[in-house]
Amino acid sequence: MEPFRIAVSDEVLHDLADRLARRRPQSPPVTGGGESAATVAEIDRLVAYWADGFDWRAQERRLNDLPQFRATVDGVGLHFVHVRGTGPDPTPLLLTNGWPSSFIEYATVIPLLAAAGFSVVAPALVGYGFSDRGLDRRLTRVEIAALFDKLMTEQLGYARYVAHGDDIGGGIVNRLGIHHPGTVAAVQSANWIIPPLPADADEAEHAYVAADAEWHRSLGGYSHVQATRPHLLAEALNDSPLGLAAWILEKWLTWSDPATRGRLSDDDLLANVTLYWITQTIGSSVRLYALASPPTPTDVITVPASVLVPHEPDLPMPPDALLHRGYADLRRISHVPAGGHFLAAEAPETFVAEIEAAFADFR
Repeated sequence: MEPFRIAVSDEVLHDLADRLARRRPQSPPVTGGGESAATVAEIDRLVAYWADGFDWRAQERRLNDLPQFRATVDGVGLHFVHVRGTGPDPTPLLLTNGWPSSFIEYATVIPLLAAAGFSVVAPALVGYGFSDRGLDRRLTRVEIAALFDKLMTEQLGYARYVAHGDDIGGGIVNRLGIHHPGTVAAVQSANWIIPPLPADADEAEHAYVAADAEWHRSLGGYSHVQATRPHLLAEALNDSPLGLAAWILEKWLTWSDPATRGRLSDDDLLANVTLYWITQTIGSSVRLYALASPPTPTDVITVPASVLVPHEPDLPMPPDALLHRGYADLRRISHVPAGGHFLAAEAPETFVAEIEAAFADFR
């Protein structure tokens, strides 16, 4: 394990600036397409700022204020932030993000959580940011959960810890709860498990499953492409900063809660996009969509669990009865009144409060 600092070469940044300066004008929205004209216009505005005004070096300095490291776990290099908490006995906390996000989503909340008595470890998923791409191995959510568990226990020396995950990171935290109950004291996931419906499922459960299927049919085209044509998609996005920005920003602009979207600054949004560009990890990040590893009927999350339900536009809200089927020891279900898919960036104070509430009994 060794300290790590972000230091992007001038050559990489000059190449990005040159590509942005030579970008073609954005196409108008397709009539009858799923995108809104307002979202397309906002992406165009952000890309214009990316080309003329955005300062990556300032973001680099801000991010380097967070203590960062690289460690090799089972032959895989993992990048992570590690901030020790205040107080005599801080609680080890694993934070893990999803797609199309990065550890930057947690940059604001990590110091707040440390001040609240958590020793925070925020690793980049395999294939994301400054972690190894891992393209030579089949690293599913199950295998990444095992790597993160070894990072926490063998590398950092935490015998027991709690874990929170968002999006794909929530899926990894679910796998920690299934496969690593000896080291994981409790989990909170914003990406809940939906088990197959049994014969006694009620009307609300059936309605949710139908609504979830409709969400994937009408809004999940990105997921289908990333699961079935990840390489071809990456060929385009890795070569075009405009294409990469449009693909990523559309999700941040439509999955965030309109009530808290204003907390996402232009610099925050573009720092996340720039991270994908400078590391060339769009292809390796979407690979997890192609490496499905759904829990089997015998996989049970036995550790104490909480489910965090964000206020995300268009996302169906799961009934409590269905959530209890997926978690054997579900202690808490929290429906956030404001703050969407990227809760830590949209509503930092709410996110910290939810972490404190979820793990209050395990400190």
